[in-house]
Amino acid sequence: MTKEDVCKLLSPQKLMSLGTAGERLPDNSIVCFSYDEDCNLYFGSYSDTLKCKNIAYNCNVAITVGTLQIHGRASIVEYGTEAYKIGRANYDSRFPQYVEMFEKVGNELYIIKPLVIWNYNPSIGGEMYRETLVFDEDYINQIEVYSPHEYEKRK
Repeated sequence: MTKEDVCKLLSPQKLMSLGTAGERLPDNSIVCFSYDEDCNLYFGSYSDTLKCKNIAYNCNVAITVGTLQIHGRASIVEYGTEAYKIGRANYDSRFPQYVEMFEKVGNELYIIKPLVIWNYNPSIGGEMYRETLVFDEDYINQIEVYSPHEYEKRK
């Protein structure tokens, strides 16, 4: 799977499910997102929401978009920087109705840099087949990635 393949799968989607974990509480939110050619994801949110408090505590996030499963690291894009202007242009092109929201104090632009992306595609390789695009080899080596195997039948 390539970055181009991922972008084709992201293109028709407008919403992603964003899973975060903080010191005490997890959160799962549906947010509007945009993306770039490097598969970075962008979303806007007020920094005092639970998901954003969780990201401030633990930047590791889990995302689903359509058939994609993504692990990444989220952070605020500093307001007014060149990276912010680029990310905002990207986001605003998909969601022009939210342009004014970013002019409110506390509404931040977040970027999620992917660590690994899986595309769940049982039509290719059977019930648990996932194509994989790895961005961070150290990360993928730290997690126990599920690999299909035979289970015993129940008795």
